[in-house]
Amino acid sequence: MSSGSRHKFKIGCKVRIDRSAFGAPLEAGMFEVTRLLPAANGDFQYRIRSLDGRIQRVVLESCLL
Repeated sequence: MSSGSRHKFKIGCKVRIDRSAFGAPLEAGMFEVTRLLPAANGDFQYRIRSLDGRIQRVVLESCLL
């Protein structure tokens, strides 16, 4: 990530989690980006929420589709 890099996804974007990036089972389905967070280890972070509002989590940009 360079100093001029920007988040790939914007607030309100619909995304999916790349479940293959995790070793544990994860919920499937569509999520909405609710907050842009700073980078962790060179990878931007996002707060996302399931479309039904039941699940919220923080994920790395590299884990989103």
